[in-house]
Amino acid sequence: MVASEHLERETKYDAGADVVLPNLEVIVPDGGRVESSVLRLDSVYFDTETYDLLTMGITLRSRTGTTDTGWQLKVPTGDARTEIRLDPTGTQTTVPKEMSTLVAGVRRGRALLHIVTVRTDRTAHRVLAGDGQLVVEVADDTVDAVAPGQGSATLSSWREIEAELGPAADDTTLTAVGNLLTGAGATPSASANKVAKALGITPPEDHAPRNGRTAGDVIHGYLTEQDQALITGDLALRRGLGGIHPTRVATRRFRSTLRVFAAYVDPDRAQALDTELSWYAALLGQVRDREVQRARFAAAIADLPEEQVLGPVAARIEQHLLAEQIQHQQTLDKAMNGRRYLALLQESARWVNDPPFTGLATEKPAALRGAVRSAAKKVTEHLAAGLGPGGNDEELHKARTAGERARYATELAGPVLGKKTKKAVKQYQELQDILGDVRDGVVAADLLRRIAAGTPDHPDENGFTYGLLYAQEIHRTQESRRLAEAWAAAL
Repeated sequence: MVASEHLERETKYDAGADVVLPNLEVIVPDGGRVESSVLRLDSVYFDTETYDLLTMGITLRSRTGTTDTGWQLKVPTGDARTEIRLDPTGTQTTVPKEMSTLVAGVRRGRALLHIVTVRTDRTAHRVLAGDGQLVVEVADDTVDAVAPGQGSATLSSWREIEAELGPAADDTTLTAVGNLLTGAGATPSASANKVAKALGITPPEDHAPRNGRTAGDVIHGYLTEQDQALITGDLALRRGLGGIHPTRVATRRFRSTLRVFAAYVDPDRAQALDTELSWYAALLGQVRDREVQRARFAAAIADLPEEQVLGPVAARIEQHLLAEQIQHQQTLDKAMNGRRYLALLQESARWVNDPPFTGLATEKPAALRGAVRSAAKKVTEHLAAGLGPGGNDEELHKARTAGERARYATELAGPVLGKKTKKAVKQYQELQDILGDVRDGVVAADLLRRIAAGTPDHPDENGFTYGLLYAQEIHRTQESRRLAEAWAAAL
């Protein structure tokens, strides 16, 4: 079964029985028209017992009726939503595997349950352009909802008006429609969607504020952001939209917090979570590293004069890296549907819902400055060792890791550090980029050496271009070392 996707841009309004829908002819473009129809829609919504989908602004439903029959998963996309659709499966009570797998990470392995049934009597008014394309659909809905409960069901009814943009609309259309509706007495809906309104709940905020009254509040807010990033990344990865890099960054930020602010959290819980985050980050890294190297080599070969590219160098390198990337992607995909990964997401959620803080977490936020200073000191120590006499690439890699931790610690303590935060984060980012280029150059040079060593087995190839690229990588690495020395001298 193949899913299709549709970007949905809409606004919702609450309307009492006395609100009269305004005349939409005033927004019809020249040569256009308004078409109206009466529809009945029955929808069964699914979520976990703890409303994990709703928390992320996601809805999953099965719909029958006059139109839009089938399964629909709605996912936030910026200020809009993407609707992922599947054809009807013959049952409204069993979520198809394609849909349940897409939200496996969002629900952290928890079961999907039937949480709400909604019947909608809709009068739809479609404003069409002269060529028949949809400008906007204004749906006047009478909604009856049933939320099953342990003792008894909760019944609710209301009227709402939805305005959804079509392909022939521009950004001003929703504003124009909104002005018409509010002028007629409708009010912007206070509820995110029908599910939340039927359940009578307000979804929690995406993340906790980081300007709390205690050090624990600040740490908790930062960890909550990383937990949300892990789930957002999970959904992007499952949809095939990339997301490797930001998800990997979330694991690094989480791990850095556990290390730098170790005194504020339970050591056993922190060690256990750090191990699992390290495992997941390594899986992501195997894919990401190939992505980076593929782009690096493609750019390097493209910059060479044509006469210096002897043989199928670009194809050979791309074939080698792409094959490895696909293999590691398959390993990652398998892991993301395994128990260990889902257990990691469950533990991450526990750190958000009930963080295992020590007594130090009750101190004032200013106490976090000490941990940030310690993180900064480790950067200079490793950098000096890596750039000094006898320094090596491994020590520079440690300096990069230390710089990464210092950067994320600075981000976390931003509410305490104030104006210094932005400059410090930028400096650490520069160091990460410099030392990252050193590391990437070492890896690239090693790959080139190994591929070049195999050219005698291929009559149509020789080692000239590989050697040229190798020399460039060595030169680039040396330049990056000099930049690192300049960075250290500027402290």
